[in-house]
Amino acid sequence: MVIKIHLYLFLVFAYMYALQNLETFIISYFFIMLHELAHIVIARVISIKVYEIELLPIGINAKYEKNISIQKELLISLAGPIASLLFYKVLSNSFFKSINFFIAIINLIPLKPFDGGRIINAIITLICNEQIAKKISTFIQKTALNLLVIISIFSVFKFKNYYLAIACIYIICIVKEELKNERFNDIIKYLQID
Repeated sequence: MVIKIHLYLFLVFAYMYALQNLETFIISYFFIMLHELAHIVIARVISIKVYEIELLPIGINAKYEKNISIQKELLISLAGPIASLLFYKVLSNSFFKSINFFIAIINLIPLKPFDGGRIINAIITLICNEQIAKKISTFIQKTALNLLVIISIFSVFKFKNYYLAIACIYIICIVKEELKNERFNDIIKYLQID
């Protein structure tokens, strides 16, 4: 298993240090790591290989073997938010509770590569055929992305909160990258001859 550290993570550490929020960031990142560890543990329990972990500025991304069943993807995707909600429920420190609640809510946003996008896609695929599921999932993701953009613009103008706008730009970039990878995988699947 390869562990990568994104360059921007160091910039975020420096930024948080400059704002005197480094301790809060480190605590938050620790709980994000536990969230991601829940995904990894479940993946290993159901015999899915984890081949890369990347430490990103707004979280951690574990990459698994390709072509896993939709049921296994659903189990892996549910593990992180469930772990964060369990930490929220069992911890007595209100700061730790709020961090874990926030991590669970953010990860349940119905956008791939977030857990929520994977969960919605898996559930819809289990109910419908793959083509219909893809259309419904794409509609949900576009709607969620548009809402996120509107909320971040409102946040900038109303509360002068630029962090949400920066996070939104980053989220748009990773969602676009995920869509590009999906299209590439669809092309490869189409070209394969059985």
